[in-house]
Order: sequence, then C-alpha cells, then structure tokens
Amino acid sequence: MFKWIIRSKSFMAGFLFLSVLMLLSIGNTIFNDGEIRRDAFLSDGEGTIIDAPPYPPFTVFPLGSDLEGYDLLHMMIEGAKITIGIALMIAVLRIALGLLIGSLLGMYARRWIAPFEKVFSSFTLIPLTLVAAYLLVHVLTMQPDGFANPFWKRALFEVFVLTIYAVPTLAIFQANEIKRLHEEDFMEAASVLGGGAWHKMKVHIFPHLKENLMQLSIQQFIQVLIVLSHLGVLNIFFGGTFVDYGTGGSPKSMYYEWSGLVGTYFRSLNFHPWIALVPIAFFTLTILAAQLMLNGLKKASEQANEEKKTRHSASSLHPDNHTAEELFALHQRKEA
Repeated sequence: MFKWIIRSKSFMAGFLFLSVLMLLSIGNTIFNDGEIRRDAFLSDGEGTIIDAPPYPPFTVFPLGSDLEGYDLLHMMIEGAKITIGIALMIAVLRIALGLLIGSLLGMYARRWIAPFEKVFSSFTLIPLTLVAAYLLVHVLTMQPDGFANPFWKRALFEVFVLTIYAVPTLAIFQANEIKRLHEEDFMEAASVLGGGAWHKMKVHIFPHLKENLMQLSIQQFIQVLIVLSHLGVLNIFFGGTFVDYGTGGSPKSMYYEWSGLVGTYFRSLNFHPWIALVPIAFFTLTILAAQLMLNGLKKASEQANEEKKTRHSASSLHPDNHTAEELFALHQRKEA
C-alpha cells in the first residue's frame, strides 16, 4: 500500500504542506528564538511617522500585521508547531486508547459490545465544543488573582477532556471491527491451529485494522482542529486565556497557538478583517491539507485492494503452472 500512498498526488500535497509548515515553525524557534517581526511605526528619512499599525496585507508584511505591528504570517508560522502538534497528539491518544479498549472488548468481552454501544452511541449527538467549553472555561480563564493552576496542569486537563470524549465511540468501532474479523475463516483456522489471543491480534487482526487506523487518525486530527477553533471563538485558549482586568482589554492568548489568535482577533472582523481572517485561513488550509491526505489514503487503499484481487484471481486461474514451477524448482534442488 505504501507505493500507492507515495504515488497519490492528493496525499503528498497535503503531507508536504503540513511538513513545510512544521519545519518552518520549528526552524523559527531554533534559529530565531521564536521572535516575531514587528514594526511599531513607519517613518521617513527625517524621522517623521508616516504610518502606524495595523498594516494591511502586501504593504509592510505579506499578510499584514495586528494592532501592535506584529507580522501575522510570522505569528502563524511560529504557532503552527503548537497547534498542529496539539491536534496530532490528541488524535493519537484517542486512537491508542480506543484501540486498547476496543481490543479488550473485541477479544475477551464481545457480549458487552452491544450494551456499551447503546450507552455511548449518544455521544456522537452531543457537540463536543459545548461539553469542552463547560468543563474548561473556569480552568483556563484567568481570574483577577491569576491562574489557580500552573500551565502544565491546565494543558494536561484540556488534553484529557478533548481526548476522553471521543474514546468510547472509537473503542466501540474498533471492538465491532475485531468482532467481525473473528467471524472470518482465517480466524477460525488460527484458533484451530492453537493461536493465542495475542498471536491472533498481532498476526491476523492488526494488519486488517492498520488501514482504518491511519484514516481514523486523520479524521480525529481534523475534528480536534475544528473543536480548537470553536473554543478559540469562545475565548477558551489552549493553556489558558489571559485577561487584563486593569485595562479591560480583549482576552489574549499567552502563546501563538492559532485558536487563541482566532479568539483574540475575532472582534477585528468589523474594522480590520484581515487580522482575524489570517488565522482562520491557516486553520482552513490545514484542515483541507489533512482532508487531501485522507482522500489520498482512501484511494491508495482501494488501489491496493484491487491489486490484491488481481493477483489472487491470476493465481487461481493458473494453479497448474504454479504447481509445475514449484515441482521443477524442487527437482532442481534435489539434483543439486
């Protein structure tokens, strides 16, 4: 399947976009110490101020600046590793926990799959944004006397909430897949030959789940990005929302994570629309890149399955030729 993946233009386009964005972001942190370009004002040769931020796109900076003169494109690049890294980590945790619990249900407690499905099937109908906002708003929003918990506790709690919500549905999906595979002939043959549960999981079940796991990972990555953007609009930023109670200014993100920038600049849509549209555009492009990768994976999976079917049909049409070749090779080995 790998050869079909690397031949997929859609997959490679999405993968290259995300990879270049991550490399630029990591490079800015390593070589530029995470600093963001800024022009507080523009002046002529005599020192007279001729312009002040915010700067529109294609003037001072390619995508313009915010109200304080910071380069928006530079901010997006710096925040890419945080946003994409968080979404990727949560997606992997969801898949890992869902696979673990689903494997236990599918291998050892198949009769409990149906009751679990009845209980947790409603989870897909409840918007995750509402649940997450209710659980996170008091933990992540700064109070007048500061944050009650350090950053690592706030971040860990948000990762936990965004991860655990999707685990039941993913576990049920994996359990049903494993239960279906148990009904196949090759699983019955493995049981007759004395294969243990771990052997059957490793040799027979996991290879069949591998393609689904890759596609599920990208789907979860997209879902996490969407939820993060929604939380940003609600002023619930990853790691904490800074509130200046002295001046009464807009809530601010403590980092350059994109959802925080969306929430910070959302009110600029009426006055300086490009400031809010830049982080929204990067969210959109990243989701589209992930969707291209997903489409490429699905197409590669179909092509790989077609290739397997073609090989199987070709071998079944000429069984005698294969047998003759094998007998000839065996005869040569005996003579040697």
